Amino acid sequence: MKTVKSNIIYKEKASRLELLVRIIYAIPVVIVLWIFGILAGIVQFVLWFYILIFGKRHKGMSSFIKTYVIYLFRINSYFHLLTDEKPPIIPEEA
Repeated sequence: MKTVKSNIIYKEKASRLELLVRIIYAIPVVIVLWIFGILAGIVQFVLWFYILIFGKRHKGMSSFIKTYVIYLFRINSYFHLLTDEKPPIIPEEA
């Protein structure tokens, strides 16, 4: 099993304007995250049956779910004010 590592750098200075931009930026990101989450849930359900039948994981489906989890972590880190690094609106493949 691989370990999950996070690299969140603490910065004391924070821009007030950046906090307002986060609210506007949240609208498209939450829509994409919502759609991506529904798809990831469906893929996870199909992957469960795939593992049950074949006894191994499908690389593409596992990669899709991994990409969703990484994107969710980056979005949560940004919107919970842990980092100033803005995540992309469209997730990048892991």
